[in-house]
Amino acid sequence: MSVRHVDESEQAYSVQQLRSDIASVRSSETQLSFDSLSETEKSAATIGVAPDAWKPIEFMNAAHYGELLRKNALSGRLTQQIESFKTVSSQ
Repeated sequence: MSVRHVDESEQAYSVQQLRSDIASVRSSETQLSFDSLSETEKSAATIGVAPDAWKPIEFMNAAHYGELLRKNALSGRLTQQIESFKTVSSQ
């Protein structure tokens, strides 16, 4: 079995470059706050559900939601939150 020898200075440079890249990304990250969200994002955030939660059973959610809308069984605020959630989850 052969062993491939790695130039340690090249490996050290790669490690240093990775550390530098990580530090650069961390320093450029900004803290998100509720106030920095758009009105649509704020409305979606008040539901308290992860954006991906709509996707696994989207066809069923869409059908059920449509039926509730047709029957006028949802409050205006809840309808606004759901529409916002759908917008944010599709991004």
